[in-house]
Amino acid sequence: MSFIKKHLEWMVFSGGLLLLALMEPTTTGTSWCLFELVGFDFCPGEGLGHSIAYTFRGDITSALDAHFAGPAAVIILISRIVHIWYQLLTKSKEPYTEDLSWQH
Repeated sequence: MSFIKKHLEWMVFSGGLLLLALMEPTTTGTSWCLFELVGFDFCPGEGLGHSIAYTFRGDITSALDAHFAGPAAVIILISRIVHIWYQLLTKSKEPYTEDLSWQH
């Protein structure tokens, strides 16, 4: 269970980015937006996946046309993945010390 706790976040973010990077942004299909599934015409994240796919292809103009937050989301998610890996690598080099501060 400890392995899953330590690695779940970066694995989910990496998997999501990988799937979106491999996605063909020009295709249309079923929307997974909860707002649209309930019947609303507006979806706040509409085009975000397409924007991320365009960003990975280097087409920033199309990415911003699809959704303004796509390029920023890529930067934020990649920086979060790097930060998690940095923490995992630096903590693994520290000697193990048992934290007994809760046992006053």
